[in-house]
Amino acid sequence: MSIRKLNDGRFQADVSLGINPLTNKRRRKKKTFKHKKDAEDWISKTKQLYKSQQVIGERQLDFITLKDLYLEESKLHHKPNYYKIQEYTINKHITPAFKNSIIKKITPTEIREYQSKLIDTGLSYKSINNIMIILKKFFDKAIEEQVIPANPCKSIKNLSLDKKQMKFWTPEQFKLFIQLIDKDEYMFKVFYTFAYFTGMRCGEILALTWNDIDKFRKEVNIYKSLTYINKEIIITKPKTKNSIRRISINSKLIELLQDWKREQQDLFSKYKMKHSNEIHIFQYKDQAPTKDIFSRKIRTICERDDKVEAIRLHDFRHSHVALLIHQREDYTTIKERLGHASIKTTIDVYGHLFPNKQRETADRLDELF
Repeated sequence: MSIRKLNDGRFQADVSLGINPLTNKRRRKKKTFKHKKDAEDWISKTKQLYKSQQVIGERQLDFITLKDLYLEESKLHHKPNYYKIQEYTINKHITPAFKNSIIKKITPTEIREYQSKLIDTGLSYKSINNIMIILKKFFDKAIEEQVIPANPCKSIKNLSLDKKQMKFWTPEQFKLFIQLIDKDEYMFKVFYTFAYFTGMRCGEILALTWNDIDKFRKEVNIYKSLTYINKEIIITKPKTKNSIRRISINSKLIELLQDWKREQQDLFSKYKMKHSNEIHIFQYKDQAPTKDIFSRKIRTICERDDKVEAIRLHDFRHSHVALLIHQREDYTTIKERLGHASIKTTIDVYGHLFPNKQRETADRLDELF
């Protein structure tokens, strides 16, 4: 550590920060000041930061390099679909704004300005919050790489979201929907019936093969999920470890599946395709269908009669829960059937669908009068 007076009257501070483990050379920092006292204060602060392991690293990484490091780690530790979402969001929404930025100089003020610009684009608040979550993770990576000492996103609050009312079909509405499906659309009838009476996620349903159905025990073995990335089928583990489960299904649903299996075998024979128990249950071409096919078909079917309002494909899962609640099933049973990580998740998402118990409690108090 030293302070040297230069010929122009300024003071140059020179501080040693130990050995760089990558180069095996001494790590030094230098800075010039007008006053000697400022140089002394800087040396003291720099050494204090270094000792507390908060010193900014020597690596001068730009945004693109950090982005590549972040995505590389994301690809290594997460499912392909998660990685693709990260990659798309960063390239679409974050890179254009930050590609020429000086990472070390970004403050919460710039982050708030960026959030405001996203609002001006007309994106939904939910989408903006998702972008900000990824941006925060990106700066966490910058901290990990010792490029910055603190995350400028840390103090930025999420935008408030309007809670939308959950949509679901009652058994009567579902029956009306099923009746609108034509005879030559039998596979769609089976798919939507299966989704309504199991509450499985779409990716879990599409991943099923005939081997996953135990018709004797009347159970479905759920341990994988299917998605498409760049038109290629990707099979991954389900959403969480609790999503790996076996659920019971009713006898009529088993019969419906067996009827479709026979029809599927005839269809494969017609196209001279080999059929086996390793075939995806809802496959009707040379490979499993995409989620979008079933999402679009709901709207098409509902347009045939204005008595049935279209819902999203994921709302079949909500409809199944509403059905179970109507059947007076408890939280624990519903949690296990849906594959939630905890009963708190089930209550947080679906608690409002349960009947109000306060009325029953108040009525019982009448017996004490």
